[in-house]
Amino acid sequence: MDFNKVRHFQELCGLQEAKLNLDSTSNGTINEEQDGTESLYSSASKNHPKSDLKQRLHKPASCCDVDQLNDDCSQPQTEPSATIPYVVTNWLLYHMFRFGSTLGHEIFYITCIPCIFWNMDPFIGRKMITVWVVTMYIGQALKDIIKWPRPTWPPVFKLETRVAAEYGIPSTHAIAGTALPFSMLMAMNGRYVFNWELGVLLACMWCALVGFSRIYVGMHSYLDVMAGITLTAAYLILGWPFMELVDEYTLTSKFAPWIIITSHFLLGVIYPNTDRYSTTRGDTIIILGVGAGCHCSSWLHHQYGFLFEPRGSLPYDINLPTFQEIYIGFARAMIGCVITILSRFMFKYLSLFVVCHAVGVSKNDPNARQRKDVEVAYKFITYACVAFVGIGMVPIILEAIGVTF
Repeated sequence: MDFNKVRHFQELCGLQEAKLNLDSTSNGTINEEQDGTESLYSSASKNHPKSDLKQRLHKPASCCDVDQLNDDCSQPQTEPSATIPYVVTNWLLYHMFRFGSTLGHEIFYITCIPCIFWNMDPFIGRKMITVWVVTMYIGQALKDIIKWPRPTWPPVFKLETRVAAEYGIPSTHAIAGTALPFSMLMAMNGRYVFNWELGVLLACMWCALVGFSRIYVGMHSYLDVMAGITLTAAYLILGWPFMELVDEYTLTSKFAPWIIITSHFLLGVIYPNTDRYSTTRGDTIIILGVGAGCHCSSWLHHQYGFLFEPRGSLPYDINLPTFQEIYIGFARAMIGCVITILSRFMFKYLSLFVVCHAVGVSKNDPNARQRKDVEVAYKFITYACVAFVGIGMVPIILEAIGVTF
C-alpha cells in the first residue's frame, strides 16, 4: 500500500514532475526553474518555443480520452486528490503501458473479445466470458466492501481520472488481465496442439503488462494488483474443474436462459451499496449483462443447430493463416464490430428512454443515470442485448452473407 513505491515505479519508467515557469520572456522562450528540472530535457529543448514545449507537458487523461465508448463521460467524477502535470521522458514505455491499460476498458471488450467467437472458437470464448464475469463481479464487489483508497497525489502522478472515485483493492484490470489469457490457455489445453510453455509465457506477459500498466498510470498500488491476480488464480484453481458442467448445463437445459437472465440481473440488484457514487456499480452491471447475453446466445446456437466451432477431429492443429484467411478474418471482425457498436448505441438509447419513462425521470437529467433503479435496469438491458447481437446474431449474419472461412 506504499504509494511512494508507485511514484518510484513511475519515475523509473520515465515520468517526471513538470516544474516549469511557463511565463515567456521577451524572446518568446520558456523559463525553467533552477531546481534541476532542466535535466529532464535535452539541451536542444531549452530554447524551444512555448507552444512546442507545452505539448510535452501532460495532464491526466479525461474519462473520454481513456474510453470513448463509456457512458459516464458526461457524469461528474469525484477526484479524491489533486493532480499535477507530468513530463514523459520514455515514450516507448508510455505508449506500451497506456496500451496495456486499455486491455481492461470497454473499447477492448466490445471489439476484441467477440472476435474469438467470430474468428476462432466459441468454446474458448464461453470459458473466457464465464471466468471473466465471475472474477470481475467478485472483485468489483470487494472494492466497495473493503473500501481501501487508490493512490493519491502526493506522491503519485494520475494519468487517468475516470475511475478515480472508485476504491482500489483489488485491481479489476489485474483480474481481467489474468482471467482472460489464462482461461484461454486452459480452454485450449487438450483441444488444440500447441506449445504449452510458450502459451504460459505469453499469458504471463499479458498479465504483467496489464498489472504494471495500472501502477504506471497511478491507479493502483502493488498490493491492489497482487490481490487481483491472487483472486483470479484462486478461482481458476478451484472453479475450473466445474467449468464443463456449467457449460453443458448452459447449452442443454431448457430453463437455462431464464435462470441466466434472472440470476445475473439479481446479482446487479443486490450489488453492495456505497457511501458515494462511482462507476464501479455501473461497470459491474455491464459485465453481468454481457455474461447473460453471451450465454443466452450460446444456448440459442446449440438449441437450433447453429454450429460455429472448428470442424475436424480433436485435437485441432494450429497453423499459420493463409492470406485469404487473414482477409476473411479481418472482414468478419470489421463487419461484426460495426454491427455490435451500432447496436450498442441503439439499445442504449431505447433502454434508457424506456427505463427513465417507467421510473418517471427525464433521460436528459445527468443525475438520473446514477440512480440505482435506472442504472441497473438500463445498463443490464443494453449490454445483454448488445452481447446477444454481437455473439449470437453476428455469426448468423456473416454466414448468411457468405463471409465464411
